[in-house]
Amino acid sequence: MFASAVIVTTLLCFCSLHPAFGQDCPSRQEIQGSLKQVQKLLSAHEASYLQSLRNLKKKINLLQSAAGKQTTKAINSTCPKLDAPLNGRKLGKSHGVGHEVHFLCDPGYELVGAESRVCQESLTWSGQQPACRDINECASSPCTNGGTCVDELNQFSCICAKGWAGVTCQSPVPTFFVTMTNTSAATSPATAAASTLPAATAGPFVRPSRCTTVQGTTHCTCEPGYTISGRDSNICTDIDECELFHNGQAGRLCLHACVNTAGGYRCSCPAGYNVTRDGRSCKDIDECATRQNNCTKDQMCINTYGAFQCVRVDCPKIPNATYVKTSPM
Repeated sequence: MFASAVIVTTLLCFCSLHPAFGQDCPSRQEIQGSLKQVQKLLSAHEASYLQSLRNLKKKINLLQSAAGKQTTKAINSTCPKLDAPLNGRKLGKSHGVGHEVHFLCDPGYELVGAESRVCQESLTWSGQQPACRDINECASSPCTNGGTCVDELNQFSCICAKGWAGVTCQSPVPTFFVTMTNTSAATSPATAAASTLPAATAGPFVRPSRCTTVQGTTHCTCEPGYTISGRDSNICTDIDECELFHNGQAGRLCLHACVNTAGGYRCSCPAGYNVTRDGRSCKDIDECATRQNNCTKDQMCINTYGAFQCVRVDCPKIPNATYVKTSPM
């Protein structure tokens, strides 16, 4: 089109400057007709270009608007804050679309529900909020022989019926029968005990017996935890329950160490442990949970059997990486 206009204009100028060649030049009317056709073509193309320009401007405006909305959405594209379940923890601080949040329960509790939830494009979390449920160690009825189970944190203890002992009340407690001795009514074993018991042997582990005479027959008894001894049954000697049960006659009384006492016994635990309610078992002390540790804020406290450790965890430095703690350690 532009070439045609240039040719017409050039031809008009040439004929005007060189009239001698007029026989080869078109008439003025022909030239004006050609110029009108060129003008029509230019006008049509101008309208087309203007329409294309208007369409281009509309597309640019739409792109700018969409970009603005996308920026606003990116700023507000976070899901609502999630709370940690009762007796549990929530791992993960980012609430952006596509990010995961993990859940863990404290020792002695089990997780009911999803272990993790994902922030969706609808700005809602996937799944339902999980919960931490107490683990009932007594559900399996571990206490035997009429014992009562007491559910504790991450363990259980048994309150045994009379005559039974052990972690699950599995061991019978032996019965010590009183020895009866015939003596003369004139001399009671109680009097004899008081007069013949050496002062060096008197103490909490050796005591005189309690005797009564009925129709010429003397009956001597001892307090619980003692047994009759001596030539005239006038001495009560402490029963070493620790040695007796340790020898296997009725099973061990204590899970760790047994300490004999006057008329009884007690169980002891090593450092880092406490005696449980049943008085026989040992329970690890969680120094991390009870804050009985000296770990700094940059260190992670890890509970171990009878102790704890302070560990510093350094994650690799990777650009644009987010780390989420997924281990209860």
